[in-house]
Amino acid sequence: MATVCGVHIASFRVYLTILDSPHSTIAEIAEILDRDQSTIGKQLQPLYEQELVTRYPRTVSSGGVRYLYVAQPLAETTEWLQQELDRWTDAVMAQLSRLGAN
Repeated sequence: MATVCGVHIASFRVYLTILDSPHSTIAEIAEILDRDQSTIGKQLQPLYEQELVTRYPRTVSSGGVRYLYVAQPLAETTEWLQQELDRWTDAVMAQLSRLGAN
């Protein structure tokens, strides 16, 4: 997945965790995966970039904001992955064709 769409397996585990536990905070995700919160924050970045995860602000009673995370449905992600794989395969085949023509 990292080669095709820039999402490493660790980030994909975060996606699956959010899929199973929607509206979780980074602290809750970190606890489920037994990882540091800063690590989870870093692993969320490619998921945001690919729009696989969305975050929603929630005001907390003590003041401030916490973000809740929701994952794109698995069916949409599967379709997206297939499209990315098709694009990647086409690009590789085009490069191979150019090499063969030389």
